[in-house]
Amino acid sequence: MESVRTCAKPLCGAPAAATLMYHYGSRTVWLDNLDEEPEPQSYDLCASHSAHITVPVGWALEDRRTPIIQLRPPLAV
Repeated sequence: MESVRTCAKPLCGAPAAATLMYHYGSRTVWLDNLDEEPEPQSYDLCASHSAHITVPVGWALEDRRTPIIQLRPPLAV
């Protein structure tokens, strides 16, 4: 049975949607599509937390996620 990865933010518990990594030397934070396997040097974030992430002053944020483009509008429910 496959376990669902959850957001690394305390008390969140929402399903993970993106992977965050950072590098102190270059003062860079990267947001990527959720990695298939969790990495020890990365953090999983939910859609809400990854959409509202801020970085320290002097740091750069690179959002490298691939946008999801819907080919047709959703069906009315």
